[in-house]
Amino acid sequence: MKIGRYDIKGLLGRGGMGAVYKAAMPVTGRIVALKVLKPAEIMEDLVGMETLTDMFLKEAATMASISHGNIASILDVNDGSGADEAHFTMEYFCGNLGVLMGETYEVEKPSRRLGVMASLHIAREMLAGLDRLHYEGIIHRDVKPFNVMLAEDEGGTGRVKLIDFGLSKLRGERTQGPKGMVIGSPYYTAPEQEADPDAADARSDIFSVGVTLYRMLTGMLPAENPGKRRPVCDVHSDLDCTWDELFNQALALAPNDRFPDAIAMIDALDTLETAWNAQKDAVCTAPNLLLEPKQHEADWEPRNVAVKKSSKEAREAFGLDELWRPNEYAQGDFSDNGDGTVRDQATGLIWEKHGSRYPLTWERGQAHVDRLNKNQYGDRTDWRLPTIDELTTLITGATEPGDFCQQSVFDPLKARLWSCDTKAFTAAWYVDAELGFVWWQDRTCRFFARAVCNG
Repeated sequence: MKIGRYDIKGLLGRGGMGAVYKAAMPVTGRIVALKVLKPAEIMEDLVGMETLTDMFLKEAATMASISHGNIASILDVNDGSGADEAHFTMEYFCGNLGVLMGETYEVEKPSRRLGVMASLHIAREMLAGLDRLHYEGIIHRDVKPFNVMLAEDEGGTGRVKLIDFGLSKLRGERTQGPKGMVIGSPYYTAPEQEADPDAADARSDIFSVGVTLYRMLTGMLPAENPGKRRPVCDVHSDLDCTWDELFNQALALAPNDRFPDAIAMIDALDTLETAWNAQKDAVCTAPNLLLEPKQHEADWEPRNVAVKKSSKEAREAFGLDELWRPNEYAQGDFSDNGDGTVRDQATGLIWEKHGSRYPLTWERGQAHVDRLNKNQYGDRTDWRLPTIDELTTLITGATEPGDFCQQSVFDPLKARLWSCDTKAFTAAWYVDAELGFVWWQDRTCRFFARAVCNG
């Protein structure tokens, strides 16, 4: 299937305005995200195709007009005046914050809790991207986890990229469409924007960042009524109540009571981070409020043969809970052998200490293992990509997410690790050892490879 000049590789998502596809550019084969104007029938009836086309092309123009490290870049635009539907291409990213948090379409359900440093990093970069938009008089109006992409070429959480400017507006611009049309996403939208989309300003986007940060830290949405909102210090055992001062301001119902701009909120986050670093040494010994992990029996042996499992089969097959975390954790007793390998005394597994130097596609991950065997790394020739069972032995569930309290021998920035287990011909399963969950991705995505062999 082709759209314009692009070979379509699969559907990434569909919404009221259109569909987003994974596509390959001509000649180079570079993977991009291709957004096509294919409005739902009700949207076309309510708004009209001419207005929808204007909104769609305005989104492309908005993104293309700004060059910033935290805003996804537009690569090509087709206005639909020829045989093809209007479409544009932008940078493609495998990861997004919604997946990282384990958020589903049932948004009110609990999500995974992110670490303090990861949460601060993501919120700061979201605000930096928004500040660039606000400087140009552009209000995003749909800030939410699934519109926050995570670049994969960097270690750890990676660089944040804001996407989806279809609902954005210029300062003073009136909303196109019928009166009363909802602009934004439930749970993340500021109250003044829900009441009147044209009333949204920079402080409305800041409110949405506040909701996102609260959820990243606690795994819950903040109550709409401030009087019923659970203090962060009650929910998160490692945070003191000074954090609630930030949320009281970011989530204030009245815009005038919020941070006046994104830079002011970044400054507040910097202050909290300084205080957090001062108490960081206590994190690994602090009790975990949300999870008391159950361990495997001492004689448990992880599966060492690759399997193919669909999404429906995987949770049961891999022994995972509703948020795709292990139901039972390994007892993990790691020691550095001093030759670039690490031995787990509990399982007998031998691990490659450093892993691949760069994030790799799944196929290149296999090539990395082949190279280790060819070079007899650690005097061994039986290296392989680990199974999900084996990879989950690298996490304990007992630590604050983002801290390798018991796995300090490994590089914490190399957290997302390919397994040999596959989901389909084009997708494979991986483990996020930093945040402690299992998920799948297209094999063309780039994660790290850390080889294993039996002791």
